[in-house]
Amino acid sequence: MQMSEPVFKVNVELMAWATVFVGGDGSDRKNAEVDAFSGDTVRAVLKRLSARHPDLDKALWHEGTDSLSEHLEIAVNDALLGIHHTLESEVKAGDTILLMGQFMGG
Repeated sequence: MQMSEPVFKVNVELMAWATVFVGGDGSDRKNAEVDAFSGDTVRAVLKRLSARHPDLDKALWHEGTDSLSEHLEIAVNDALLGIHHTLESEVKAGDTILLMGQFMGG
């Protein structure tokens, strides 16, 4: 059960071209603090942030679902998602979630 007041903030950092989804120009980094509640997961924090930024919502989630799209890579505390954390990992004070554009080449 969520309280009416956030328990702590989680820093979400967007880098390079991923910043365009939150009003950046794609050349630097942007930080956002997201309210977090006891028991919140990485998914909950990202959903809360993407609800404030429709372009990020479209880029982050597959066709309006809560499944990740393939456009952005996610790291939690400097480890790519899937190594030490999943979308269902609980966040805690001091955590940083990094969103970066997926690099593709040919």
